[in-house]
Amino acid sequence: MIGKKIHTLRKAKHMTLQQMSEISGLSVSFLSQVERDLASPTVTSLVNIAHALGVQTSYFFPQPPSENLVVRSYERHPFKLEDGKIVYARLGGDFNGRTLEPMLVTYPPQFESEWISHPGEEFIYMLEGQVKVFFDELEYCLNPHDSMHLPSNHSHRICNSYNIPAQVIFVNTPRFLD
Repeated sequence: MIGKKIHTLRKAKHMTLQQMSEISGLSVSFLSQVERDLASPTVTSLVNIAHALGVQTSYFFPQPPSENLVVRSYERHPFKLEDGKIVYARLGGDFNGRTLEPMLVTYPPQFESEWISHPGEEFIYMLEGQVKVFFDELEYCLNPHDSMHLPSNHSHRICNSYNIPAQVIFVNTPRFLD
């Protein structure tokens, strides 16, 4: 689904895979696989692709109706990134000037994210299962109803090293899907 949108937009902009590769910093072969839905981009890769195509990252995902303050459970449209392993669902409304990106995130068993750092803040509220959050040199284990608030400009990653899915409410600022 995302791949087709990327391909269609790239063609509409008369851009070659090579040109998109040079702007995004991603390989031509990877971009080709993404366009054919043979590979799923990470959040970071998708941000780079969106930048190369001159659109907001949110362009690639279903959007709630404009100026909607309430997101009903039946209006959520889960989607996947990170090679199709993590399931995301937007929880936030849609209105001008919003700065938070609240998401319901499900991490599969035995999942390990890459180390990342970026401007902003992250808030995690553990719903089900357990995760380990690595922040700089420290490791934190989060159990149901635990929460963590961190400056995301420090190196961090999240792991579900257990045999059951882990579900969290994740709030990020600035919004990473725009």
